Amino acid sequence: MQGEKGYLHLEGKVEDVMTREPVVVHENDSLGRLIHMFKTYNFHGFPVVDEERRLVGIVRDTDVISIFARRDPAFFVYEKVKDIMLTPPLVIDGVETVQKAIMRMFTDQTRFLVVVDKHKRIIGVVTSFDLIKGIHLEDPSSG
Repeated sequence: MQGEKGYLHLEGKVEDVMTREPVVVHENDSLGRLIHMFKTYNFHGFPVVDEERRLVGIVRDTDVISIFARRDPAFFVYEKVKDIMLTPPLVIDGVETVQKAIMRMFTDQTRFLVVVDKHKRIIGVVTSFDLIKGIHLEDPSSG
């Protein structure tokens, strides 16, 4: 692989590279449970759902870390996921291109997006690492 020459290009749709059946957290989960989820899964964030499993927000590792940048004791001010989650959730349609997902992540300054279908139901998540699957090396001599 080292020394390979060619042209990098993007191809594919978000649904081609996304992670299906993502782990979610509930808006009424405690911050203690959320911290446990981050430690267990090593993810950068989770979709947040309500009691009917509807997408209501996202919570990212940076949202958790930022509560300790304030002077107030974190667990006295913030008790539940809904207290720190980002709304509206950062979403993308599964039929969008990998390029569009990359642009959204840079624009929204996030490492993941929730992938939804036309009815706004969660069908997956796409992370910055997932998007690397859409980068391909084209051999210049094959053209």
